[in-house]
Amino acid sequence: MAKVCEEVLGEHLDTGVAISHQKGSLEKVKHYRSTHPLVSKKSLKVTQKLIRHMETLEEDDFFIFCLSGGASAMIEKPVYGLSLEDFEKVSVALLGSGIDIKALNSVRKAISEVKGGKLAKHTKARGVVLVLSDVIGDDLKTIGSAPMRNGQIPHYVIANNRMALEKAKKFMAKEVDRVKIVTTTLNKPSKKATKYLVKEIQKYDKKYDSFVLLFGGETTTKVKGSGQGGRNQELALRLLLEEVVSKNISMLIAGSDGIDGNSPATGAFLEFDMYKEVKKQGLNPREYLKNSDSYGFFKQLGYDFTIGTTGTNVMDFMMVLKK
Repeated sequence: MAKVCEEVLGEHLDTGVAISHQKGSLEKVKHYRSTHPLVSKKSLKVTQKLIRHMETLEEDDFFIFCLSGGASAMIEKPVYGLSLEDFEKVSVALLGSGIDIKALNSVRKAISEVKGGKLAKHTKARGVVLVLSDVIGDDLKTIGSAPMRNGQIPHYVIANNRMALEKAKKFMAKEVDRVKIVTTTLNKPSKKATKYLVKEIQKYDKKYDSFVLLFGGETTTKVKGSGQGGRNQELALRLLLEEVVSKNISMLIAGSDGIDGNSPATGAFLEFDMYKEVKKQGLNPREYLKNSDSYGFFKQLGYDFTIGTTGTNVMDFMMVLKK
């Protein structure tokens, strides 16, 4: 987002600060690396640098604040009296509990000095906030834990899951006659999400010879073991166990940010030939599921979807292809 701002604004841009967990270099904007999804000392240091920069702005200055989901971890300053160590313990417990993003960020706002609009108090300049939505319903009080949402600064959603799926729909229309966006609000625990997806796939499978079904949203999962994985790969593993794929049905389940949980992958592929490979290698999918090691399972088979970070985040997507 910062890079595009530099390109579009050109000489109209004076200076700025960008915070991400990726390497990068910008011309006029100072870039600082933070951590994600857990808060660290680095998060606190770069947040302090951001605050100092915001405090230098004058009343007649105008700022553009680009906000995406990763801000919840990358920008942080715990409330007075709460140590970073205790803050990290709360964060780890919340991330592994399976609660949804709205509940998660509600807690984050309560224990932060910069969330829930509190960051905005550090500037007297006017400005706008441009938002990449990683939250169902584009809830501005939840996205990035709303650091600038003080009721006075305009917020504009410039990209979300619906827009991404519309692009995917247009692209896949070249391959099959029927492409349908079923939902962009899938927000269920992985077990319930699996049942829902199986039901929808079976419904369309009975009616049509070929199709693409697109689902968007963000499921939840509770970490039970010490393996690697995330909500997308766990959902894929559960769907594999339901034997929902067939000779002419395949699937891709992935996160738009290129990251799924604590793994290097963002999701996984499902296709019929997988069952032969699982049997050939003697793998037990349920054991991998029990250990929260969905990445280990798909990596072993060569069906992990690993692309690296994408620099954007508009939640997750599931694509079902029958051809």
